Amino acid sequence: MAPTKQTRRMSTRGEEAPRSRNPTSQTDLPIDIPTLKTNLGKEISALQSNVEFLKSYNFQEGWVDGELLLKILQKVQKFNSDFDAPFEKSLHRLGKYKPSMDAVEKLVKKFPSALSYQDEDGQIPIQTAANDDGFEYVPLLAKEGFKHKVGGEHARGGLLKVDDDGRNILQLLLDPDLEVVNVENNNAAKRLDVLKELQRLRLLLPKDVQEHSLLQFACSNYERFEFLVSLDPDALAKTKVGNVPLIHYMRREDNSIRLLLKAGFEHHPNIGGLLFIEDDNGTSAFESLCDEHGEEKMMNILHGILSPKRDFPILHHVFIKAQQHKQLFTKKFPWAYHLKDHDGRTLQQSILAAGPEVMNVHDELFASLTDDQIQMKDPVTTLFPFAAMAVGEHADLEKCFYMLLRQPSVLENRPRATRNEPRRKKRKVSK
Repeated sequence: MAPTKQTRRMSTRGEEAPRSRNPTSQTDLPIDIPTLKTNLGKEISALQSNVEFLKSYNFQEGWVDGELLLKILQKVQKFNSDFDAPFEKSLHRLGKYKPSMDAVEKLVKKFPSALSYQDEDGQIPIQTAANDDGFEYVPLLAKEGFKHKVGGEHARGGLLKVDDDGRNILQLLLDPDLEVVNVENNNAAKRLDVLKELQRLRLLLPKDVQEHSLLQFACSNYERFEFLVSLDPDALAKTKVGNVPLIHYMRREDNSIRLLLKAGFEHHPNIGGLLFIEDDNGTSAFESLCDEHGEEKMMNILHGILSPKRDFPILHHVFIKAQQHKQLFTKKFPWAYHLKDHDGRTLQQSILAAGPEVMNVHDELFASLTDDQIQMKDPVTTLFPFAAMAVGEHADLEKCFYMLLRQPSVLENRPRATRNEPRRKKRKVSK
């Protein structure tokens, strides 16, 4: 019996001959790039020929086989939907194959969805790049990702998207565990260049230094540390890690301590650097560091930082904020006794300006005030020492009167011009 039409159709479909142009399977792919490119070029040429044929006027107008057109449409739709998949996966291998920046930029502009493609670990390409040797692509991926809100509305192109360990891309770029020490490739310098490029693109902001505790991760590299400090010097004193000041948190790391203390003295001289910052329990950084490393070691570290230049008035701050350590510091830094602070104050003036409560702790300094010092005005408040002791909640009138008795001339009016000094002529008023 002759097969029915339906049977013939099924039979034809079942006996359909293999395509004359089978795509090469992944296992048969040549291993050398030149051969791959040659074969790819041939396939692209064939594809272009087929596309031109499909777009031709005669085919569209003259062919009326609806089933054929439907099949072609379905295959084209599937091809288009699957076409970006290889590119999406390739963005996760930037560190391995190192394509040119121009090639990557063209790819992500053509297939922006690839920027959000997650690998088997749930990471997007910018995270993969930051975690391996593809970190140099981070600025480009972030710039293009910002346009398409990759990672979320406020993720800044994926830069602020956190991984399973709670770290974002900015922190990963600073993580010393991810830095391959390679002098030839100058890895450290390239990472600094990436940070500078992000800043130029306004994707790394000064507020990030403190908000994301970037200095905590940057202490392993002096250049990156200095760059971040230059963006936000206040982050040295204000950054907290788990509600603990940064200097307290990093107390176990010798190199980090030296880096933080040195930068603190440079950028915050008016508060004594970071040495007297207190945690929530009222423990100063100096006390915390001494508990961790011992008093002798910490004094040697401070000596190595301050003594070469001998221009930081460390005793001004110790005598006011850590009176219990004044003998320890005076013995280690005798050269600082006669320095002036950033306001031009001597040690005695600085203590007097701090008020009677502080001055009363330093009776030996009060007793050593010379007549000239009693007659010297404070360079900031312009008050005489007796006046400084007479104000505030802890005013000490006894010391105030003592200084007035020694030098009552500070109450006298300014003397008139002597006879030898020319008097200023009165201006005539025209009538």
